[in-house]
Amino acid sequence: MRRVGTMAMLPLHQRGQIISLANASYRMKSTHVSVIGLHWKTDETRLRDIFAKFGSLKSARLVKSDPSLSHLWACLVYSTFDEALEAAIEMNGQELDGRLLRVSIIDPPLVENNSDT
Repeated sequence: MRRVGTMAMLPLHQRGQIISLANASYRMKSTHVSVIGLHWKTDETRLRDIFAKFGSLKSARLVKSDPSLSHLWACLVYSTFDEALEAAIEMNGQELDGRLLRVSIIDPPLVENNSDT
C-alpha cells in the first residue's frame, strides 16, 4: 500500500492555500526587484538615478542574456522590503527611455554553501 503525505490528504482547495501562503511569506522578505523591458541604451547610472528615489540601493545590475538581443533586464537589491515594494508598485508599467517597464519583487537567488572542509 502506498503511503500518502499529509499534504496529499488535504482537500485540493486547502493545498493551494498552503503553497501560496508559503511562497508569499518567503517573497515578502525579499528585497530583490526585477526590471524587465529596459532599452538597450539604458545604463546602470541611469537605472540607479531612477530607482534610488525609492530607497537605498545595495546593488543594481544590468543583465543581457543573449548578445543578439536588444533588450535588457535588471536585478536591483534594496535595503528593506518596503523600499523594494514601493519601487515595484510605482515603476511597474511606467515608461523609461521609450520602453514600458515590468517591475516586480522576485525571490532572492539561492546561495550555495561553499565550505572548504
